[in-house]
Amino acid sequence: NATCTIPRLAPPPSGRPGAATHRTPELRRFLEAWLPPPPARVLEVGCGDGALTRELLDRGYAMTAIDPEPPDGEPFVRSTLEDFEAQEPFDAAVAIRSLHHLHDLDRGVASLTAALAPGGRLVMFEFAAEHHDQAARAWAESAGIAHEHEHEMDLHDVIALAGVRAALAARFTELVAEPTPYLAREADREDLVEREREAIAGGELEPLGMRLVYELRT
Repeated sequence: NATCTIPRLAPPPSGRPGAATHRTPELRRFLEAWLPPPPARVLEVGCGDGALTRELLDRGYAMTAIDPEPPDGEPFVRSTLEDFEAQEPFDAAVAIRSLHHLHDLDRGVASLTAALAPGGRLVMFEFAAEHHDQAARAWAESAGIAHEHEHEMDLHDVIALAGVRAALAARFTELVAEPTPYLAREADREDLVEREREAIAGGELEPLGMRLVYELRT
């Protein structure tokens, strides 16, 4: 599997970097538009602190949420996607910035395929690591966010989004691929989101964020 070594912020004590800043009203509207209506059975892959799982529970979804280090109690399950075995098929799955962290992409996709009912939806927000290039670094520098937390930077190996999409394409039909700003929200700078969106639209910047919807082929 293709991997990229990129600099990113070390996770703060409360969880993954940028987790809360990426959970925007825009992302919630996207989920609402593409998830089947409640009380559908939904699997969240990589639930982190469980905030999105709880939001979807409150909206009436029957949730199961997996993570290597999940919150305590139901509906949270301590598992990687690769090792997860569904007891009943899910109508949909949600994966927010999680599939690029898989240790075995092919096993993860096979597990996801087995967990979903035929025609099941996968709704994702992902990080395009391969677009963290010189242009992205130059844009971040011009926006004043390149070295904001330089003392906390370390290196992580992640799967390129192109690799994730290629693996999913073997079993799923891609319905939506919607570029979205990423750098501004990763730096917790909502005031820079429109500037980043304009840079993407103008070709100055390849999008580092992507909202995607897939449907499992029958």
